[in-house]
Amino acid sequence: MFLVLCITALSMTLVQAQERTYSGVVKGSDGQPIIGASVEVVGTTVGTSTGLDGDYTIKANQGSKIKYSFLGTKSVTVTAGGSTTINVTLEDDATALDEVVVQAFGTIKKKDLTGSISTIDSKLISSQSNSTLSNALEGAIPGIQVSSVDGQPGLDMGIRVRGIGSASQSNANALIVVDGVPYANTYGYGKNVLSTMNPKDVESITVLKDAASTALWGSRGANGVIMVTTKRGQQGKAKITFEGKWGINMIADNQPNLIRGVEDNYEMMWEGIYNSVRYGSKELYTTNFSNPNMSHEDAALFASQHLFDYNGSTTLFARNTLGNWMYYDVPGANYVTTGTGTNTSATMMDAYLIDPATGRINANARKLWNVDDWRDLVYKRQFRQEYTVTASGATDKTDYFLSAGYMSDPSYIDNSHFNRYSVRSNINTQVTKWLKAGLNMSYSRRSTQMQNGRYSSRNPGAMVQNVFTWTNIYNPLASIYQRDAQGNMMYDEEGNKQVIHYYDQQYSPVGPVVPKWGGTSKTTGYDLQYQMDNSKTEYIQNDISTIGYVEAKFLKDFTFNARMSYDQSYGMRYIYLPKKWGESAGTEQGMMGRNYHQTNTINAQQTLNWGHDYGKHHVDAIIGHEFDWMNSQNLNYKSSLSLIDGFDTFANFIYLNNGGTFSGVGGGEDQEALEGYFGRANYIYDNKYYLTASLRTDGSSKFKEMDKRWGVFWSVGGAWRISAENWMQSASSWLTDLKIRADYGVIGNQSGIGRYGGYQTWSYGATGYTTPGSYAPKGWKLTQNAAPNTALTWEKRKTVDVGLDFRLWDRFYGTLDWYQTNTTDLLLAAPISYAMSGQNSLLQNVGELRTRGFEFDLGVDIIKTPDILWSFAVNGAHYKVKMMKAPESMINQEDALHSQKWWYATADAWNATGGTGSGSAAAYRRWIGGDYYNIIAAKYMGVDKTTGLPLFGALVTESNQSKFPNAKVGEVVATTDYSEAYMFDLGDATPDLMGGFSTSFRWKDLDFSAQFAFQIGGKFFSHLYGDYAYDVSGMGNRNLSQELLGNTFNAENTNAKFPMLMKYSPNGSNTYLGGNRVSSGNTYTDLAVFSASYLSVKNITVGYSFPQKWMDKIGIGGIRVYASLDNMWLFCKNGIDPRNSITGGFDIGPMVYPMMRSCSLGVNVTF
Repeated sequence: MFLVLCITALSMTLVQAQERTYSGVVKGSDGQPIIGASVEVVGTTVGTSTGLDGDYTIKANQGSKIKYSFLGTKSVTVTAGGSTTINVTLEDDATALDEVVVQAFGTIKKKDLTGSISTIDSKLISSQSNSTLSNALEGAIPGIQVSSVDGQPGLDMGIRVRGIGSASQSNANALIVVDGVPYANTYGYGKNVLSTMNPKDVESITVLKDAASTALWGSRGANGVIMVTTKRGQQGKAKITFEGKWGINMIADNQPNLIRGVEDNYEMMWEGIYNSVRYGSKELYTTNFSNPNMSHEDAALFASQHLFDYNGSTTLFARNTLGNWMYYDVPGANYVTTGTGTNTSATMMDAYLIDPATGRINANARKLWNVDDWRDLVYKRQFRQEYTVTASGATDKTDYFLSAGYMSDPSYIDNSHFNRYSVRSNINTQVTKWLKAGLNMSYSRRSTQMQNGRYSSRNPGAMVQNVFTWTNIYNPLASIYQRDAQGNMMYDEEGNKQVIHYYDQQYSPVGPVVPKWGGTSKTTGYDLQYQMDNSKTEYIQNDISTIGYVEAKFLKDFTFNARMSYDQSYGMRYIYLPKKWGESAGTEQGMMGRNYHQTNTINAQQTLNWGHDYGKHHVDAIIGHEFDWMNSQNLNYKSSLSLIDGFDTFANFIYLNNGGTFSGVGGGEDQEALEGYFGRANYIYDNKYYLTASLRTDGSSKFKEMDKRWGVFWSVGGAWRISAENWMQSASSWLTDLKIRADYGVIGNQSGIGRYGGYQTWSYGATGYTTPGSYAPKGWKLTQNAAPNTALTWEKRKTVDVGLDFRLWDRFYGTLDWYQTNTTDLLLAAPISYAMSGQNSLLQNVGELRTRGFEFDLGVDIIKTPDILWSFAVNGAHYKVKMMKAPESMINQEDALHSQKWWYATADAWNATGGTGSGSAAAYRRWIGGDYYNIIAAKYMGVDKTTGLPLFGALVTESNQSKFPNAKVGEVVATTDYSEAYMFDLGDATPDLMGGFSTSFRWKDLDFSAQFAFQIGGKFFSHLYGDYAYDVSGMGNRNLSQELLGNTFNAENTNAKFPMLMKYSPNGSNTYLGGNRVSSGNTYTDLAVFSASYLSVKNITVGYSFPQKWMDKIGIGGIRVYASLDNMWLFCKNGIDPRNSITGGFDIGPMVYPMMRSCSLGVNVTF
């Protein structure tokens, strides 16, 4: 028996020690396979990682312990038994290792943060059809505002983190950091790094908001930091992916409501003429409404007879703003020619287009053709496409990620397009146990074709090259193509429609018609289609980036990292305008220009990290050095007088300058350098109590004087994880995590100071030529430029942040933050004595701004099962910017409506590409303690029922009280004299609440997601409405607002919102939104100021992943097909897009370029 027992025991031992092969699949709590999960045999060195499908194979002895683990999940240990198939599900563990996020010069566990950081992952980024990464930030992260001056594809949006921290928008850009290397959009033309990147290459975007998280970036991090991390290879078998996306781009649906129909324009013109001749007065600011000049019947007949030739005189007639455009055949009508030359028109007799009895279109009139809609010519549906191929993988020592991408993103207008070619290689290798190295290289080629503009300006503004001038502003009656007397289309010998370029190309019984844009001769007309087809404005930009590093670990707790990057951005801006119907129409010169530019940037970083655990105590620290150097060069030249139209080469131009045959050449070279030394220390006790301190000193080449050159910046922060306390463990069943944190710091800013502001600069060049056309200079001249401003120093941002992070029932999670930032030593252009200095103002550190706000980021996993996952998230932010200090010389106004002195401020004409400027009109009223973007304008107070004229709010003062004898000084009264209008406070441009919300739903292999952005409150000024849509002086040749229809004052409608229509009234009161009569240069009223609230449906995506068992049969890792809608709907006021500006809209012209919307289909294939 003993022998039998011994043999049995030996047999069991042999069986237990027998090595077997185990395999299976590791999935997450959402039922999806986990790639790269760790599988190891406990107590041995045997281990592996899961592959693309979550599968693994490992050898282990029966009875051994196999441990399965993955970042952010609870590890599982299983005993190897008789079955060789072991499938494991790893549940999420928010309180375990937790998510690792990027911070300055390293990474950190999210649970260990003491600062305010937000992150979005690659899934949200790649789901959208964006030509640039900045578009993905709208509504995705609390406290982030994005804006774009127009809808040009490829144009990066301006990014603001927690509002404006400087007096000028151009000084408040967030710093962009890609894989640890900083990029600023202030170098020359601006690298615009976010538009160089393929969004499919991005793993995550992390936003650093407060002093604790940005301090190590020093002066460049004062306005927040956007940290972009590109993808790396993951452990497992090599993976090759292909993604293709095809779609249609079209104009957004939120267009202004403008009068387009010819009938409405005819009837408005008739009413304007009727009112002018019946009620017009030679006295200013009044009418003869109560005592008409003539009877209703006489005025009605006059308006019908002179619909096309009344210009304010009842005896002298000529073509008016209807431009002789007559779309009807009026039986029995006779036309008596009036005017001469290009002003020829006609008076209608016997029968009329407008029936005098009704003021409406004659029922017997026959419409010959419908006016051509210029929007049909300009706005098109364009095909977009993008492709990305990647190869990635990792061994135990080396990981790699390779990608190549192409995007073609055309606008809905012909001469606006964005193309990008991009490649990236990211390779990291463990050279030895203690040495690691990596190389991340990328190349991008961008071709950005823009609608045509002046050589020196990206935004064409009000010029004829702006296609939105043609569609939304001028002459709604003008057709595109020629018709005969019966309204039939006319064609040339080749069968092409004949475009109306200039005066007298189109038949009209009234007289020669005026084309869409001016053109009273063959040399002054324009052809929009020809212009779009033959004019060119294009940027070609090449960007090369190389980032290399070595990392050495030594003495167990130390890590040294040396990182160096070299970036080169070079390109050309190219402009060509044809001889005819372009920028120089009328002179038939044409123009061609080029600008070559190159920017080289070197960034070198060295850091030394140390970290150690002493029982429950964890301590780590980093010290480092950074050097950043930039050199920018540009060369530009242009020429005119082309010989052959359409031949865009310089050999075709013979620019004449004082008889010479050459054009002047311009250019320049700039350099800038910054050096910094920094350190940070972290202390954690028992994963409950956290302390962080950071220090950085920066030296900038902008400051000449050594006592100003170096700035010292710092932060301290702490956190308390309440949920980790022993006395809170009774709540652990529902309180997964709870942490409060706070920090304070001082960060500098020097972006508002010019590169050579502290230096004396000189200009050197020839004074002229001895004889016209010769190359011999008359002499040379050395000119001293402006005196150096050596008193300038760093702006300082003092920020406090208090936050709360929580997670409940491992399902509902959120972050709350309150913050306040005081920007001291604020740069302001303070008034100085011209007699003493030769200039009216000087940039000085004399102001202070305060930004105060709160933000929240909330989410919930509504359903969380292996087959169904449904989540919802919402974020929001509120902030206000107030002026806290300014020099007394600026505070130069006072009145009875304000308890303290104040001053006018002009609009900050910043744009997303970094250009700056300012308008001449007062846009804001500022005072100490007041909102920084407090919009002002005259107040429209309705209609004077005794005259039909507009009423404006006037403030009674001692100087004008004689005009208002029944009012006291300080009262607000209504007046028809808009020269007395007062500039009222209309509200802050900053919204009351901004943010976004999203939802995602997955049922087995079907997925759905939707992303929204919103803004509530705030004010937005529209130049379109202020300059054009409400200005009835332009009736007939302007696209006016549809609000005017049936809503203007007359005898039957005395409660109308808008004043009486007056055409060429002697008293000039037909313009009731301006006329340069309102004080302080602002020519607008609150009619042009709208709510800035909006709701944007940013993205909706529906996808389907084919079952894995199908894919296994054909040897493919996976296939997902999807459909998406981007920027499809925008709900806002009057077709005005508040996303164009965050300062109230004064920086946006009337011919605004609306953003695009896209419908796309895509496929993602993994091999």
